[in-house]
Amino acid sequence: SILGTTSLRVEDLEHFEVTPEEVSFLVGELSKMIPAIKGERFTRAYAGVRPLVQAAGVRDDREISRGFALIDHGRCDGLTGLITITGGKLMTYRLMAERTADFICARLGLHVPCITHAQPLPGAGRGHTLKDRLLRLRHQIPAARGELLCDCELVPREAVDAILREGKVRELQDILHRTRLAKGTCQGGFCVYRLLGVLNEMKKETGLGGSNRALKDFLEERWKGIRPVLWGTSMKEEELIESIYKGLFNLAPEETNPPNGGEP
Repeated sequence: SILGTTSLRVEDLEHFEVTPEEVSFLVGELSKMIPAIKGERFTRAYAGVRPLVQAAGVRDDREISRGFALIDHGRCDGLTGLITITGGKLMTYRLMAERTADFICARLGLHVPCITHAQPLPGAGRGHTLKDRLLRLRHQIPAARGELLCDCELVPREAVDAILREGKVRELQDILHRTRLAKGTCQGGFCVYRLLGVLNEMKKETGLGGSNRALKDFLEERWKGIRPVLWGTSMKEEELIESIYKGLFNLAPEETNPPNGGEP
């Protein structure tokens, strides 16, 4: 389940964070309807910034439309050829692209129907569930199961190898997003170092390599999401993960401290 959202104005688009106060507010509000939520374990907190188009006369941020606006600066500002599409959210991005493309094509005298809405995104046919992955592992003989990189999301090494063979991986996050590796309850604490080991083995073939820098960068980003929900059993697990990375991987505290304070 996903609990949210709050709505706050952000001054710095590049540097913002989820605060424990926001998490406490959300948990407190939901617990009025579902009291048991206070005893549940929270995996991480995350936030994003998006532009909202505020109409004249609207003062309350919650009343601002979550729609989008297509602005022709040729008509508004005398800047011919400049168009802005703004507002919206991830769910409406393809529709926004379609409206923008249709507008530009009409200006250029092109009248070809847009097919964006009918084209699946790359990899869209690879949907899966944990149940499906578990059944495959259950019915395979042990020797055929291969190496399991992520225990939480049941991601086998073969899934990572398949992505690497496509040659479209530029950074660690490309693999994490496409496999759900590091998206489970440990948030990558027990699997990302395995993935970096695989990347190091395949460095000659892929051009990517596992490194301490990549590991530190991942841990710093991971910490931003875990810190606001760190209590109870999550705190115990984080202490174990901390001992692994500081003890086994020799990542010094001063090197792993994120800029917003605290230690991973």
